[in-house]
Amino acid sequence: MLFSMALTEAELAALSREILRVLRPGGLCVYTVRNTRDADFQRGIHRGEYLYENQGFIVHFFDRAKVERLAGGYEIISVEEFEEGKLPRCLYRVMLRKPVRG
Repeated sequence: MLFSMALTEAELAALSREILRVLRPGGLCVYTVRNTRDADFQRGIHRGEYLYENQGFIVHFFDRAKVERLAGGYEIISVEEFEEGKLPRCLYRVMLRKPVRG
């Protein structure tokens, strides 16, 4: 849930670049994030960008465009939308690969 933390998009981009830097060629970065179709999106206290605070927790919501922007330098293997839990929560499961350079 690292990408769901209360970080700005610029901070997330730096984090993504650091993960890319340390991965071996062909290595995977897999993460899940709540998406903007989630029932809690735009509820609670707006904390900037797509960050909303509910019951003391700040959640960073992603749209597909943000997933693609943060995938700079990676090959996108898949972006799958799924639901989880009672509400249900709407999430993306993102799978990225560091390119293998010949």
